[in-house]
Amino acid sequence: MNRDEMRNRDAAMPGLTVQREASTVALQAGLIGTLEIDASTHCLVVRSPISTSPGIDSLVDIDVAWPPGWSVALRDGTPALIDATGQLACRPGDEITVGGGFKDTSRIGVVSCTGQGRVFEAYELTRT
Repeated sequence: MNRDEMRNRDAAMPGLTVQREASTVALQAGLIGTLEIDASTHCLVVRSPISTSPGIDSLVDIDVAWPPGWSVALRDGTPALIDATGQLACRPGDEITVGGGFKDTSRIGVVSCTGQGRVFEAYELTRT
């Protein structure tokens, strides 16, 4: 692969927020949604429905701080979320449940890929 091909491949890869250290406390919330790539930031997010008023749901993109060692890589020509052991965790479009909880980025020492002040600190992921 030449330099231009490598640059184009890297530019196409979405970003993600990753924890610097493993959390010592496993929060008990569950975030249910779809892994997606946010169009405005080009970051991996979980798109989740929230009720904005009775009977009306909206979709929101939530930045997730993945455990240390998680990354994005091309698998079969498409971006995929890779766990710390190098295994495929999920792909954009997959329905997932993420275990963890919301925390301020300053409290857990991460920089949000999407620029949000709060992220969902993940400790586990399940494909549904």
